[in-house]
Amino acid sequence: MATLTRRQRRRRWLQPFIGVAAVLLVYYAWPVRQEGRGLVLGVLLTIVGVGLIGWAIAVQVRRHIVGGEPVGLPALVTLLGAVLVVFATGYYRLEISDPGQMDGLETKTDSLYFTMQLLTTVGLGDVSAQGQPARTLALVQMAFDLVFVAAGGSLLAGSVKERIGKQDDPGRESQG
Repeated sequence: MATLTRRQRRRRWLQPFIGVAAVLLVYYAWPVRQEGRGLVLGVLLTIVGVGLIGWAIAVQVRRHIVGGEPVGLPALVTLLGAVLVVFATGYYRLEISDPGQMDGLETKTDSLYFTMQLLTTVGLGDVSAQGQPARTLALVQMAFDLVFVAAGGSLLAGSVKERIGKQDDPGRESQG
């Protein structure tokens, strides 16, 4: 494994932050309109977004497990940001198209906040799913987080542990 220059190491650490910042910028800039095919379109877009992100995470996991490629930290962190944004957009669009589905959700920030609560299992209760469609979307997010986000997190943790092990034992790399 070649030694990285300071600039390459800095870029490696900055890429995930830039990716998440870009995803959040698109989230806040993208207009969500109240009129039109609100509920159906919102559900459809959320399902498509969740499917695409699930597929992308599975590809990253498969590349590492089957192909032995190093974990794509920037890609996985950016995908985590995309998970948050897709679900947050789904909750926000749901509340706009059918008011009362989400209690305490009035802005995109509220929606992102609720999505993060589900992801982290904090559940403060100040924003909550009230209607059946909102609760169903919350259940889908919980299942998605358990399967895909946990798999990506486990992959990252294993990769970090492996890299630390290689730093502690420089001869290990040539043994294997």
